[in-house]
Amino acid sequence: MKAKRDGRSHESIWCRGRMRTICGLMILILILAAAGCSLTKEKTNAGASGNIEAQDKEPEMEQNEGCMEMETNPLILGEPPEIADAVCDYYTGLKDKTDFVEGYHNIQVYTKNGKYKDSYIAFVRYDMKIRDIYTEVPGLGTLYVAKGEDGVFRVESKTDDAEIQDYVKTIAAHDDVQALMEQIRTDYANAVASDAILQEALEDLKNAYEDSSAGQRQVEKAE
Repeated sequence: MKAKRDGRSHESIWCRGRMRTICGLMILILILAAAGCSLTKEKTNAGASGNIEAQDKEPEMEQNEGCMEMETNPLILGEPPEIADAVCDYYTGLKDKTDFVEGYHNIQVYTKNGKYKDSYIAFVRYDMKIRDIYTEVPGLGTLYVAKGEDGVFRVESKTDDAEIQDYVKTIAAHDDVQALMEQIRTDYANAVASDAILQEALEDLKNAYEDSSAGQRQVEKAE
């Protein structure tokens, strides 16, 4: 039996042929949205939703005292406001890079001090609207935001900086971050359970991603 919403058939809302053409990045983001923040799987079993955003650091940069401990570096909502502005700009740009995501809504920016002065780790709670899907997908992103030489905070470009990634793993193990992740996992599960069309779409995405990963492994073995 065909599921319907607003008079549209399931097939017209979400055809499998279209699903198979979605880029790998968006597949990965959707499959792992329930897991919470990126780069926390090793210490928190929360899974990874993408690469951390970070900047190159100079060795002489001043470190934030007490940044490793939750008591001296608690999770704060919406502060400083410049960070929230930079994050919202980032997600606007992210949405514009694909026709798969219609928008990111209800963005809430939680921050902890970064390891270095004028840097922050932002844990970003959002609802992602997929085109042609009614129910929005709750997710949690992780971004590294730092002040530039012009005094403006920006989400920095991708890097494989091991020091920053290790730092994120450390603070992501804090109880306050873990509580936020658990809430997102619950919100995600509730959203999926409430919408059969969304559930099937995510399952198709998961299968497509697994097929793609298996194919890539075969190529690597052949090489």
